[in-house]
Amino acid sequence: MRVLLLISLLCAPLGAEHLGKSLAEWRGELNSTDRLERLIAARSIGEMAIAEESGAVEALFEAIEHDDSGVRYWAVVAAGKMGKDAREAERRLIAALDDPTPEVRVWAAFALAPMGRETAALPVLIRALGSEEKAARLQAAHALDELGESARPAISALQAATSDEFDYVGRVARHALWELGARPCPYKECR
Repeated sequence: MRVLLLISLLCAPLGAEHLGKSLAEWRGELNSTDRLERLIAARSIGEMAIAEESGAVEALFEAIEHDDSGVRYWAVVAAGKMGKDAREAERRLIAALDDPTPEVRVWAAFALAPMGRETAALPVLIRALGSEEKAARLQAAHALDELGESARPAISALQAATSDEFDYVGRVARHALWELGARPCPYKECR
């Protein structure tokens, strides 16, 4: 019996499930009263959307407007990983630039930049580099580092971030500047 179960699992069509649940089940979990279940569902839907599984992209884009900030966070992170394939969510991502949660704003901006929306995205990332929340500063530095050449207009903000009180922000900012050719090396010792 175990052999038959194993064979059926191995022969199951790829994409039908993610972590043992269907897309419909994950969508249902977005409404769970358990926040951890909602967050796992959002992350799973995002992974399914990145893998281009049927129906997952629409579910992901809807999650950008969810009531739970954590669900919105995982949705915009996944949209950012989709690059230009997330263009259908552009309106929702632009609205997310005003989200009350700084990390959601950061990753919405990151998702918009490859769509040619740098003028909307970069000011959000630059403001987040100056946030009181160190997690927002760190994520903004990471987003700018990932954007590469598109982050060039943020060089002065990245230079200011190299002396952030949270050393990890400074390290990521130095790396971004180095990648942009605005710093001789990514280390603190280089000037």
